[in-house]
Amino acid sequence: MKKGKFGILLCFYPIAAFAAVILNSALSAAALVAAAIFIEKDEWAGRQTLQAWMAAVIVAFFRGLSQAVDRLFYIPVLSSVLSAAAGILSFLVYLAALVLSILCILRVSKDGEANFPLLSSLAYRVYGKMRPRPAPVQYTYQPMQQPGAYPYPAPNGEPVPPQPPQQPYAPPVYAPQNGQAPQYEYTPPMNPTQPVPPVPPAGQPAQPPQNPPQASAPSEPSSFE
Repeated sequence: MKKGKFGILLCFYPIAAFAAVILNSALSAAALVAAAIFIEKDEWAGRQTLQAWMAAVIVAFFRGLSQAVDRLFYIPVLSSVLSAAAGILSFLVYLAALVLSILCILRVSKDGEANFPLLSSLAYRVYGKMRPRPAPVQYTYQPMQQPGAYPYPAPNGEPVPPQPPQQPYAPPVYAPQNGQAPQYEYTPPMNPTQPVPPVPPAGQPAQPPQNPPQASAPSEPSSFE
């Protein structure tokens, strides 16, 4: 944490200024702004205390508006309705300032930006600067991997190394023997209804197959009258 000229932590000024917002003390917040800008002359502390002072002024304005409604409008029914609406609006504004001030105190206690909504940009403009915008997130494109290249976890928890993709099946090519292409013998299909002729021994001619005897059709019985 940084310290100022008098040995006081610079985060003390914005913390005390946002505490003044909670306590509805706009004058205390203004005194802390003057101390941070003109005495400490620190830009960071000046911007944070400016946000707290502007928040305190807004809360004081709506609180004074709710009190001025009863004095300006003296109509029995309308004045009561306007006063109730102004009181509810003032309470909601104070509640929002209370919650945001607590968040800002937590941020500035770590030497960070208060980032009070809408008031943070105004504080930068007082110093003639623009509020820096967050850098856009850049997404990197990753090409798709081939199937089988994802390291799936093994049962024991260790990643399995990627396997190379499978190649399509190619039929084997036989090399010719003695410089000649392989000879393939043609085997005619066999008829299961005809018996296979016996193979004659070497040196004897083959005999033609004999047709099996055909069964005679059964004769019809003669009828006797």
